Amino acid sequence: DELAEIVFTSGSTGEPKGVMLSHRNIVSNSTSLRGVVPLGRETRILSILPLSHMYGMNPGFLAPLLTGAMIVYPTSLQPSVLAKTFREQRVTMLLAVPQVLKLLDNAIQRRVDSSGRHVAFERLHAIARHLPIPLRRLLFWPVLNQMGGLQYVALGGAPLSPVLAQRWEEIGVVALQGYGATETSPVISMTRLEANRIGTVGQPIPGVEVRIGQDGEVVVHGPNVFQGYYDKPEATQQVLRDGWYHTGDLGTLDADRFLTLHGRKKDMLALADGTKVYPEDIENTLSRDPRVHDSAVVGLENAAGETHVHAVLLLREATDAPDVVRTANAELAPNQQIREFSVWPEEDLPRTPTLKVRKVAVLEWLRAQEAPGTPSGAAAPGAATPAQSPIEHLVSRMEGVDADAVRPEARIASDLGLDSLGKVELLSLIEEELGAYIDDAELDPDATLAELQSMVDAAAGAKREEGIFGWPLNPVVRAIGIGLQQTLGQLLLTIFYRRRTVGLENLRGLKGPVLFTPNHHMHNDNAPIICGIPVAWRWKMAVAAAQDSIFDTPWHSFLAGLLGNAFPVNREGAARRSLELLGARLDRGFSILIYPEGKMTVDGPLQPFKSGTGLVAILGAVPVVPMRLKVHQHSRMDMKGPAIPWRGDLELVFGKPMRFGPDADPTEATEQVRAAVEAL
Repeated sequence: DELAEIVFTSGSTGEPKGVMLSHRNIVSNSTSLRGVVPLGRETRILSILPLSHMYGMNPGFLAPLLTGAMIVYPTSLQPSVLAKTFREQRVTMLLAVPQVLKLLDNAIQRRVDSSGRHVAFERLHAIARHLPIPLRRLLFWPVLNQMGGLQYVALGGAPLSPVLAQRWEEIGVVALQGYGATETSPVISMTRLEANRIGTVGQPIPGVEVRIGQDGEVVVHGPNVFQGYYDKPEATQQVLRDGWYHTGDLGTLDADRFLTLHGRKKDMLALADGTKVYPEDIENTLSRDPRVHDSAVVGLENAAGETHVHAVLLLREATDAPDVVRTANAELAPNQQIREFSVWPEEDLPRTPTLKVRKVAVLEWLRAQEAPGTPSGAAAPGAATPAQSPIEHLVSRMEGVDADAVRPEARIASDLGLDSLGKVELLSLIEEELGAYIDDAELDPDATLAELQSMVDAAAGAKREEGIFGWPLNPVVRAIGIGLQQTLGQLLLTIFYRRRTVGLENLRGLKGPVLFTPNHHMHNDNAPIICGIPVAWRWKMAVAAAQDSIFDTPWHSFLAGLLGNAFPVNREGAARRSLELLGARLDRGFSILIYPEGKMTVDGPLQPFKSGTGLVAILGAVPVVPMRLKVHQHSRMDMKGPAIPWRGDLELVFGKPMRFGPDADPTEATEQVRAAVEAL
């Protein structure tokens, strides 16, 4: 019952509240999930949720570890990256929020539509509804083959559309819906394989008791219920009474104890991407505008059943309502952005006797209206115009985006209302239709469409590279490469150099993988450095080589892969692809030889090291072996001129291994490695 962690979650006033969770709270939830979620040693979970989120921590991390399951974290949420991860890691389960499932479904649908097989695809869906799961998977094998071995998706954080759940079940992937809160560590209920009633959030998990209060509120009791809010006794008393947690959600329990949710007791909005928005925070921002007399912010569903932020404005006088919303959006966080608005036509909003706005009446009025306004001032979606750029045309076709709001200066988050997953979907469309891969980490939410168009123009034709450049890792290729090193390589080195090796004793007892970090002070220094490393280490060693020089032609690429087991890295710019290739080799137990200076300087001095050196050592949890090649005399092999002798003189020095803990600072680690190399 001792305190294990304090997880901060936003309150209705925007003031963070620290949820105090004990060891019993967390462990009880993890152990209960073992009998609910299909987990085992053969399970491979792809989790896209942060570990700071209790859903990512407990169902996505602790519960799988208890069962021996493997957890995979992707480098990006873009569908092409997820599909690659599914295939390479043979993922069997996806842990995500429902909007990610929608993102993948949209990507599948676009591919089907582009192939002209939409009608046939829908017929297969209709047939699949009447077949058992194994036959559905056989029917949709071409689709599922692109997703490794995906069998289940476990969803939480936002409501799951029954239509979307049914679509995935029809292709043979079971969608399990969970319900919970940070205050309950987090899972309260979940559907099960043997009891998967679509439209509900399942039955309470073992050890958790759920009741429905007289006002329809869901209340929860069990070992998973939190201890209270840190240093907030009044807030604790409001929701925690006699050990029962009052969730603030409205729900019903049927005779079989299946829980169905009917919205929030209060007005907190659960958006499609799993983020929570408190209308009061947005209303407070709007109220600071002198043009606004009052406002009511509600959650309004679009045609796809996804909730978005809608503001109903009571203005003081005839004014530019779109500008009011744009001004507010400039102050609001990305998840709080007002997607649509309406102007209240009467003198005052509907109110209760205590003068609180009757939001139920506001929603009824909204649902009876025609298309609302958007921050651009347009009233309804329109078609893309011939004058639009390719990017503007793509954005105008996205679901929920007003085509008339699409203009070069429109900002992705504040003007178009695209959240993090909406941004990912846009980049996926760009890759599929414009043939340009843009990493989602490189696109700022405040970027304009004109800036995005420039990025696309610069990346034209740069479709994302797939795979891990894995052919040099093949044992046969490795045997040929090392054979050439030990024969032709050693022969040439013996002819052109006198060589000495110092410090090999520092490798004794060391287990790979490790990071070899030599200096780079001579033309053709790859050969003496690689061949100076013992064969036992070279068998499982890969060399990080510059994309722009070593891999500039197919022939150079082939030789680098064969002779040195090299893989390409970018010296400047986007690093994600380079890190993926490097990480794939570390995961397979290969040591990495990398030149931390990033460039060659003949005879020195030693240049500053790239900051990624320390980062790789820390995140890869691998020892660093500093190395230094001392050139006492050049030879005709690396320098021309009559004054250069045929044979040079080289000394290769190995330093003592260096280790860095997970909390080490990457910059300091890099400097320590550089100092160690310089001291050799």
